[in-house]
Amino acid sequence: MTENELRRLVVERARVWLGKKESDGSFLEILDAYNAIPGVSYRMRETDPWCAAFVSAVGAVCGLSAVLLSECSCPRMIVLYRRAGRYTESAEGILPGDLVFYDWDGDRVADHVGLIEETGSDGWQVIEGNKSDAVGRRSLRRGDKAILGFARPDYAAAATEADAPEAPPVKILPIGVAKPAPEGDFALRFHTLQAGAGMGTHSSLREEVRAVQRQLWALGFSLGPCGTDGEFGADTRRAVCAFQRERRLSPDGVVGPLTRAALEGVSA
Repeated sequence: MTENELRRLVVERARVWLGKKESDGSFLEILDAYNAIPGVSYRMRETDPWCAAFVSAVGAVCGLSAVLLSECSCPRMIVLYRRAGRYTESAEGILPGDLVFYDWDGDRVADHVGLIEETGSDGWQVIEGNKSDAVGRRSLRRGDKAILGFARPDYAAAATEADAPEAPPVKILPIGVAKPAPEGDFALRFHTLQAGAGMGTHSSLREEVRAVQRQLWALGFSLGPCGTDGEFGADTRRAVCAFQRERRLSPDGVVGPLTRAALEGVSA
């Protein structure tokens, strides 16, 4: 797998555990996965904070414990990444699959950790264990005072093949100017997306929905608690309508050629 594929693997694994919580005991699956990691020095108990154990368990289930370093303490996890030369306080170049550490009380000691799920122009969407006693999402803005630093696990070292070269940069149009709609082969390359698209399926349609959701989130439109799940539900429709109103398009909640072209023109 390539580095980017490994990052996607980790993010998808974290998404599987969204909603696991203490109140019904479903979070114990995560603690069990952590406690099964060979060589851990401490076995997690039900009463222990488990945000770091969540990140470590994700890595273990993906077979990437050498990348997502196993530890159940946030401060000690930072020590591990510092020793590996993979810890930074700079937000530049942070990607999905990287980690963010929080300092709630300003004492420069890590209190919490989460896994970056999506990156946007002004922040990130993060999946966190032990967020209100469950696995949940947080929208995090660049410059947030609670950010202590980041870990950048060495996915490249575990990759077995190289990623394809990036496409040449796309010209960014000024706000208020929509890129002309693709002609001719639009219907062959994209579907018209509307409420219900991507639900109950693992087809390419779901990936198209997720791509649109990522564009909307990167532009600052709320997708609700489900985030970029690839399902065109009510929250996604509201985000599409809000974007259409902003771009002076008909707010019908349908992603057709004009809306798609406007999205690509703004977020490219």
